[in-house]
Amino acid sequence: MKNQLMALGGLLVACSNVNAQQTATPNLAGGKKYVSSDPNLSNWDRGLTDGSWVPGKGTTFATGSIDTFPKTVTVDLEKAQKLGYVAVGVPAFGSTKTVSVSLSTDDIAFKEVGRNVFTQGEEQKHIFQFPEAEARYVRLTYLDHYPEKKDYPVNHAFTTELAAYAPGPKPVLPPTPTLPEPADAPAPKLAADGIINERFSMMHESFLQRGKEGPIGVLFVGDSITDYWRRDNVKDIWARFSQYQPANFGIGGDKTQHVLWRFEKGELEGIKPKVVVVMIGTNNMGQYPAADIVKADTKIVSEIHRRLPDTKVLLLGIFPRASKADDPARAKIKSINAELAKLDDGGKTRFLDIGDKFLEADGTLSKEVMPDALHPSPKGYV
Repeated sequence: MKNQLMALGGLLVACSNVNAQQTATPNLAGGKKYVSSDPNLSNWDRGLTDGSWVPGKGTTFATGSIDTFPKTVTVDLEKAQKLGYVAVGVPAFGSTKTVSVSLSTDDIAFKEVGRNVFTQGEEQKHIFQFPEAEARYVRLTYLDHYPEKKDYPVNHAFTTELAAYAPGPKPVLPPTPTLPEPADAPAPKLAADGIINERFSMMHESFLQRGKEGPIGVLFVGDSITDYWRRDNVKDIWARFSQYQPANFGIGGDKTQHVLWRFEKGELEGIKPKVVVVMIGTNNMGQYPAADIVKADTKIVSEIHRRLPDTKVLLLGIFPRASKADDPARAKIKSINAELAKLDDGGKTRFLDIGDKFLEADGTLSKEVMPDALHPSPKGYV
C-alpha cells in the first residue's frame, strides 16, 4: 500500500508539472506601446501587441510607405525583464521578407538575437529563441522585402503580432483565429454544420421562382428589415406597394456577401424591375470595419447595374441601431452612410437616409418604433 501511495504521489506531481508546462506563458509585450521608424499615415499602425494574432486588415501592424529599407518598430516593455523568446507573425499579404529581432536596455544600444526569412504569400509565425537576456526594448528590423507585390505595395512591412516571453519552456502560440469571409465576396449563408442554411436556401429558391411568375416593377433586396415586410402585422403596409408590382427578396440575417452570392446564383436573371431598393450591411457591423461595408455595398450597387443596365437603384442608408445616441454603433453607421451617399449620381443611383425619422429628439430609439433597437415595429414601417 505504501508503494502504491508513493506511486500515486509521483503521478500527481508529474501531472502537475505537465499542467504547469501547458499553462499559457505570459506575453510580456502584450498591450505595450511601440514606435515605428516609418509611421503608417493611414491609421494602419495598430495590432502589433494586442495579442490577437489575427492576420487581417485592421488587426495587422503596417509600416509606412517610405521606399528605404531597413525599417524598424520598437516595443517598450516598460521595465527591464529577462527574456528567452520573441515570437513574430506575418500575414499572407504583403512583401515582408527578412526580419531580425534585437534587444536593448536603454533604447540606444541594440544586440541582434536572431533573424528569419518569411515566405511570401503564407500566414506564418516564428519563435526566436536565444540565451537568457535582459531587455526593456524589443526591436524588429525589416531588412528587405520581396520584389513582387502581394495585394499591397512592396514598401509596406506587415506584422501580425510581436510577443515576448521569459526564459523557460518554449511558449505555445495560440492558433490563428478564423477570419470572417470578405464582405464584398459572394458567399452563401452557412449553418453551424457548414452546410448552406436551410431557410436561406429555401428563400433563395423562392426568389428564383418569383422571377419566373410575372413582372417585377420594384424589387426590394435586403436582410430581416426587408424580410419582415412579410409579417402579418405589416402586410397592410406592404399592400400599399401593390400597384408597383413589388417583390421582396429580403432574408433575415443576410450580410452583404450573402446578397452578392444570391445575385451570382441568378436572382436578377430574367427580371426587369424599374427600381431596385437596397438596404444591407447592418449584419456586417459586428465583424467588419466601416470601409469594408462601404466597399461591399458599392459592389452590390455595381452588380445591379451590370446585370440590370436599365434599372435604377435606390440605396437606403443603414438604419440606426442601439437605443442610445452615444453608442459607438451610431457613429459607425453615420460614417458608412456618409460614404454611401457619395454613390448618388442623380440618375441611375439615388441614396436616401431616413434614419433620423426613427429617432427621438434626444437621439434615442424608442421601444415603440424599434422595440429591440434594431428592427422597426409596425409603427416603424409606416
